[in-house]
Amino acid sequence: MKKIMVILFMGFIWSCSRQEDFILKEKDLIPEGTAFNTKTNTLYVGSIYKQKVVGIEADGTEKDIITKESFGVFSPLGMEMDNRTNTLWVNGAVAPIVQHPPGTKRQTAVLAFNPTTNQLIKKMVLDIAEPAMLNDLSLDEEGNVYSTETLSHKIFWVERGSGKLVLYKALDTYHHPNGIVFYKPKNSLFIATDEGIVQLELESKKITLLEAKEGVDTRVIDGLTIYEDYFIGHQSIKVSKFYFDDDMTRITKAETLDSGEAFDSSTTGELGNGHYYYIVNSQLKSGIDRAIQSVKPLDSLEYVIIRRKKL
Repeated sequence: MKKIMVILFMGFIWSCSRQEDFILKEKDLIPEGTAFNTKTNTLYVGSIYKQKVVGIEADGTEKDIITKESFGVFSPLGMEMDNRTNTLWVNGAVAPIVQHPPGTKRQTAVLAFNPTTNQLIKKMVLDIAEPAMLNDLSLDEEGNVYSTETLSHKIFWVERGSGKLVLYKALDTYHHPNGIVFYKPKNSLFIATDEGIVQLELESKKITLLEAKEGVDTRVIDGLTIYEDYFIGHQSIKVSKFYFDDDMTRITKAETLDSGEAFDSSTTGELGNGHYYYIVNSQLKSGIDRAIQSVKPLDSLEYVIIRRKKL
């Protein structure tokens, strides 16, 4: 009897730590952003090439949530779901790999959708002189939206009250901001840059680079998430856990959360009801012929893997 109980207990431990892969039907999605609907237990995955958002149910069922017609010229990048208002916030950009009509203007925008009805609620095009690409975004507890603008090293925001897209903070000495996450206990945004992870305090707008223990590389992280006492960061061929100290000023150690032969430009992931969902192989680099700025033929691509891991 004791032996049976041990076996059952070990089976329970294994089941709680197991991971599961969802193999998507379309090879040429070139996915980038992810978001999670906690009310419907649905993961949203944005497709740069197909210009749409695919919903993945807990049982692996796929369904187009936001269609190409709703995106217009834009392709989805970073995304975040506001479950309180049933709003899917998406950074959009005109992607070179999509065959747009001649004369299509390169632009970037923050888009708001109702994922239940496929309705575009609001579109806010970024109007600045220099080349721009709104990359990732995050929401604070009041519903304000903050977006990283990678090319000019700035943070823009959509203030909930005004509904306008305006400059929030220029990062100055920190370059190519990408992943961004709001953290309520510190009332701060944490942002992945070329130099490492920086903290942007919302009240003072003070920017501080988190120190990292020697040998811990926090540079050039794509998607960024906070869970308990660590960041989850994507660095193309691996997903890592970056542990921080009590003051959240220093990265004390790093552990690999996942990696392997299947990894190919792992871009982003999302927490959802006790699991971490993430893109294993977006093929954002290997799946694109840079000479002609086009997605490679289907027989040159792999099936896209979305992985769900119990944390």
